[in-house]
Amino acid sequence: MHNTQSDSAHTDGTRGQVEAEIVDQHRFIEAWLRGDADRSAQAYGTFVARHTPDFVLNGPGGDATPRDGLMAGLEGAHGAMPGLVIEIRDVRVLEERDNLIVAVYEEHQTSPAERSTRRSTVVFVREGTGREGTGQQGAGLRWRHLHETWIESPHPA
Repeated sequence: MHNTQSDSAHTDGTRGQVEAEIVDQHRFIEAWLRGDADRSAQAYGTFVARHTPDFVLNGPGGDATPRDGLMAGLEGAHGAMPGLVIEIRDVRVLEERDNLIVAVYEEHQTSPAERSTRRSTVVFVREGTGREGTGQQGAGLRWRHLHETWIESPHPA
């Protein structure tokens, strides 16, 4: 995708919405993996609904995982990483066209066992006036594609 606008050309509203979505998503993942998140089907279903049905995660190791496989694995990982802390840094909107938004950010993970850092590029689809079924207001962002690259691969903390 040709980048015709810099981050400064995007509205603060879009950047703020994108950053809030990225941080909120990772707060859920952090709490889920620590075992602190509500394990109900409704809570997990709300998380899954934040991804389009054709969502794919291209992980930093080169694997491409479709939404259903990723969500099944994550659902079974509740409480698998006690003490996990995820910090999101340097969120930037690269491109916004029609209903698509492309953004980049850094994800820093630390747990008692290891730490790592990855750079991620995400493609969001903006949908409707709200995220149906989630109770969230405003135009909803759904995760369509995520590509992660190691900055610092996992190593002992």
